[in-house]
Amino acid sequence: MVTSDSKIIIVGGGVFGLTTALWLARSGYGDVTVFDRCQFDKNYYNPADGCDGASSDLNKVFRMAYGDRLDYQNLAIEARDMWLDWNKQIKNSCPDQLPDGINTQDELLLITGSCFLSEGERLHEYYEASLCTMERTAPEFRRMQFVKDNVADEARLGNIDDKWVRKLHALDKINHGDVNGFMDIQAGIMLADKSCNFARFLCEQAGVQFILGDPQGKIKRLIIDQAYQHRTVNGIETEDGRTHLADLVIVAAGPWTSSIIPEAHRTVEATAGTVMFMDIPKHRTDLYEKFHPDNFPSWSFRKGQGEDYYQGYGMPITKEGRIKFGFRGRKFTNFQDHPTEPGLRISTPRTKYTENPIETVPIYGLALIKEQLKMAFPELNEFGFQESRLCWYTDSVDNDYVIDYVPGYSESLFTCTGGSGHAFKFLPILGRHVKNQIERKVDQFTPLWKWRVVLDGQDNNGLSDGETSIRNMVGIEMADREDFKWTTMEEQFVGLV
Repeated sequence: MVTSDSKIIIVGGGVFGLTTALWLARSGYGDVTVFDRCQFDKNYYNPADGCDGASSDLNKVFRMAYGDRLDYQNLAIEARDMWLDWNKQIKNSCPDQLPDGINTQDELLLITGSCFLSEGERLHEYYEASLCTMERTAPEFRRMQFVKDNVADEARLGNIDDKWVRKLHALDKINHGDVNGFMDIQAGIMLADKSCNFARFLCEQAGVQFILGDPQGKIKRLIIDQAYQHRTVNGIETEDGRTHLADLVIVAAGPWTSSIIPEAHRTVEATAGTVMFMDIPKHRTDLYEKFHPDNFPSWSFRKGQGEDYYQGYGMPITKEGRIKFGFRGRKFTNFQDHPTEPGLRISTPRTKYTENPIETVPIYGLALIKEQLKMAFPELNEFGFQESRLCWYTDSVDNDYVIDYVPGYSESLFTCTGGSGHAFKFLPILGRHVKNQIERKVDQFTPLWKWRVVLDGQDNNGLSDGETSIRNMVGIEMADREDFKWTTMEEQFVGLV
């Protein structure tokens, strides 16, 4: 059983690793060290500077709408207050009291509002459940959610500020106008890289040590003692050949979790979302104004089901003029040999910075993104996309996180993973519940986050598909630079005559 004197190693400096380290350190654990192959103390989680984990990103959606999942809804409401408190801490700090990469004008959570949209006249069942659950359990937040084309709701919204009505109708042209939905004006976006940078700063203030960079911060293997009936993890070996001993090793490595813990391949799977970036020229002040966070919400749009399911999203423009769009309707995989377990094939992230780098995305997702965006924002047709990214998430068998001791290791190995594309918003608060699981203190999340594996004959959220699936990137067509354009040369010529 861990105590405040236990030596704890955390593998992974993203959201799960940071929130765990912060709550452990602030709770009196005095020997916590985070290892990561990325040099976060120099690149500040910038995705353009060698960072390829899902946590290292421009921005993420903050939402409290969670269908009928009251547990996550309430956790998001609590996290919102903490995000706003972090905003206040930054604003009220002296410049020299903040970490490099953050200034007093920065806000980590921007309340831009968020639109949740779907095709047809009727709200998607998930959105209906979100509104009903909020009405029943948090009516003060439900009053800040407004249904599109509902006369009473739009009148209420206009009484608050006409800008919110314009935001509610910002996506009217998507799907040929066949769209419904609602907007939550207390939701918004988080600046992901800055948020992680600030969280790491808070960790250091609380006494957490960081060993960062390749090879010194990159794990090579777990050190496993086979002398007992149950194996024990005694620490880790890093790529520089050094041994680091610990009483408890926590693997919070996101989509690389299965590469470190072979048993985890039946619990979580690395899957890639398709992300595209558009850069708006500085002289187009009209577009900067239209897509500015003050005037434009974050948004998501759902359409279809099964193999034809589409779920796309978009963000307001950044200060630098970049707009992020994404597709997560089909979550792609990349099967490779396991690095330490002979004969085992697992889905493994492939990014711009891996040994076999990739600078593009599957054409399937890109084509669907373009199809919807060309309808929604025809004024952007001339620009096309400048850059792409495969954002590697860690899907669990049921989209609940996996935060538990790994069976068979005498409570010396713990994993904190399975974000399933919806964990970033909980950065300030998730560690409290991780600490409970480490200390074997039962709370509302204990049964949800327990270790579990795929079950034959059941829906396992794609984990049973294997490498013969249509999702495996090894066998599918990838986009080239011409595909990044929104219009062909022929279409551009027609537009000129």
